[in-house]
Amino acid sequence: MLSTVVAWVVAVLHALFMVVETFLWTSPGIRRRFGQSAEQAEATRVLAANQGVYNGALAGALAWSLFRGDASAVQLLLVFVLVVGLYGGVTTKRSILVVQALPAALALVLARLA
Repeated sequence: MLSTVVAWVVAVLHALFMVVETFLWTSPGIRRRFGQSAEQAEATRVLAANQGVYNGALAGALAWSLFRGDASAVQLLLVFVLVVGLYGGVTTKRSILVVQALPAALALVLARLA
């Protein structure tokens, strides 16, 4: 049951990432969080929105798999999140390791132990 709760947290986090990247990317608070000027945020707005759509699709697929009780699909999606989180943490911003990779790893370990 704990693995399911943590997997739902991962799904919600990715839905939030989608909102930030797709709708709020150029807002002052988000620009500050990512250390971007208004010009930088505007220049990367379309790229961020595209990334947001992927995060939204991932959140939807994970939520659907959880709702359906498809443990194999849930674990596959968690592995995907973990790999992408590790890549992002190494290449982009270290905090991605904590915000994205760690929750996915925790959910995956708990699911494998269940």
